Amino acid sequence: MPEPATSANASALEHPDRAPGGLATGGAVAWLWAATLVTLPWVGVDVIVLTTGRDAGAGLQPAWLLMAATWVCSLRVTPWRALPVRWRWCLAAGVFAVLASGFGLGLAPAGVGTATALARFGRQAVQLGIMAAFALWPLLHVRGAAAWRFTARWLVVGALFQAAYGLLQQVGFFHPLPLLASLEKVFTSNPSIFSGSGQLYVGDHFLRVPRLRGTACEPLYLGNYLLLALALVPLAWRGRRRLATAGAALGLLLLLTWSRGAWLGAMGGALVGAWLGWPAVDAAVARRWAWRAAVAAALGLGIAVAAAFAGWEPLLLPLRRLAQTFSAHDWSNLTRLYSLQAAWRAFRLSPVCGIGWGQFGWHFPALVDPAGLQAMFTWPVVANFPLLVLCETGVLGFGTMACAVGGLWRRLARCRAAGASLPVVLTGAAGVAIAIQSLTFSQYNLPHAWVALGLLGAALLDGLPGSAARGDL
Repeated sequence: MPEPATSANASALEHPDRAPGGLATGGAVAWLWAATLVTLPWVGVDVIVLTTGRDAGAGLQPAWLLMAATWVCSLRVTPWRALPVRWRWCLAAGVFAVLASGFGLGLAPAGVGTATALARFGRQAVQLGIMAAFALWPLLHVRGAAAWRFTARWLVVGALFQAAYGLLQQVGFFHPLPLLASLEKVFTSNPSIFSGSGQLYVGDHFLRVPRLRGTACEPLYLGNYLLLALALVPLAWRGRRRLATAGAALGLLLLLTWSRGAWLGAMGGALVGAWLGWPAVDAAVARRWAWRAAVAAALGLGIAVAAAFAGWEPLLLPLRRLAQTFSAHDWSNLTRLYSLQAAWRAFRLSPVCGIGWGQFGWHFPALVDPAGLQAMFTWPVVANFPLLVLCETGVLGFGTMACAVGGLWRRLARCRAAGASLPVVLTGAAGVAIAIQSLTFSQYNLPHAWVALGLLGAALLDGLPGSAARGDL
């Protein structure tokens, strides 16, 4: 097992530029990493559009530039040997699967030229490499109590900015704000991120209820980001007031995204977090938290029943929103179903190596049922990330992903048996929550999801002393 945190680690809490791991290279790396964390959800910003006024089709997000600068400043001290050999082989297998999917480019419809298909394949492969960089940096560099606290603190600070911006959106929905209009021109300047879902759709009609989306342009993207930020709140500060305030603000923001997938992901992540941390918690603490959870569940159920009898619509809206998941008339549901149908048929075209990374959009019109053509986007997407991997990279890519997920889960189980540290519990919960929501969408160029993956790997490798055993959960 790794060594416990030392006094040097403790002193680094006051000096984050001397934090262990990659953050020890100096203030530049530490603050570049902090800026990267704050700008993770700024996916609606296109730096090229803002600086040149032209759309280069790259969708260059601020976090991409900051992550590149962080890599450049820490490249000389990057501990590549810290990556286990099996993980290196898994990474190599993933690269091979993506490249091998290029054999599926010949299956593109006749109206799509080889050069056009190859150009998109290349752009999407580069974009996937950029996302991998967001996972690899924290995986290799976040080590020690100070680095974890520094990372969690700045990630939560970025999420609190989203809460403040969400408040502007809430007020601006009812009363136009000049400041919000100016900011929206910046935060929605990336045309590759769809900006929609401005109000709540329940019962086959729109209600005058705003769906908050922050700088992420889409409420479901913001909700997915909040699954990571909320999980890391207990690592950011020690004071209960700060924890309660940050947790309440981000929890309310998650609710007001009205994203069913994010809500379900949060529920699943909370259950997994409780499962991971339970063995390390003192029996008295465990009983106290079990009692609190039971009281909270009973209170929530009582409020729901009372609201149903009283007909108080505001309290019933979350339940109606969740129930809409099973509606056969909701176009949000139908759009996903038609996308899944087309993706499965695309997989059957080339089961081994797939149709080619980034090629689903070319095949969608030819493979979907005629009614599904009404759900056409500017660029059709698979509404399920694992299915996206299966149809575009075939069994090679899906098998690699399944092996990676299985390996992470086995390591999580071993950590649980040995007494999981607080970072393992929290990143495990966040990873599962994000994975659950990824079953309902497949936009993979969201940097926070890859940072979450990297942090989960870092927690499994770091093995900080068991904070859960001290009752910190």
